[in-house]
Amino acid sequence: MPKIDSAGFEVLDEEECYALLASVSLGRVGVTIDATPAILPVNYALIDHQVVFATGLGSKLTAALSSSVVAFEADWVDEVSGAAWSVQGYGSSMVLEPGSDLEADALLAVRSVAPLPRHFLAKVRLRHVSGRRLPVVRSE
Repeated sequence: MPKIDSAGFEVLDEEECYALLASVSLGRVGVTIDATPAILPVNYALIDHQVVFATGLGSKLTAALSSSVVAFEADWVDEVSGAAWSVQGYGSSMVLEPGSDLEADALLAVRSVAPLPRHFLAKVRLRHVSGRRLPVVRSE
């Protein structure tokens, strides 16, 4: 029996959260810019429970270079059925080591649709994930 929170959402366990994160490729990284929170979209891949994304010069790279703690979120909605889920997490971000196995895997897995080139690969090593699923309500 699924666990339901006080708002009526199904609470997802860690394994389901990672499975859902692996099923989509667009998410958001939450960083701090001059003491102000910012949420930035990224195309990503989940590799060994790590969020890996390509980035150019800017806020996401600055956060990765400083090994900042960042937030990450991805979700999905089926407009027809109303099914939906959201997974959030946080962890340390860092630039991938050139020549590492993770970098090689990321080069194959991450497909950025950004208009400008993304010359750096960064990762978020998730320390915590949590998620919720909206139950589909069937009208009779």
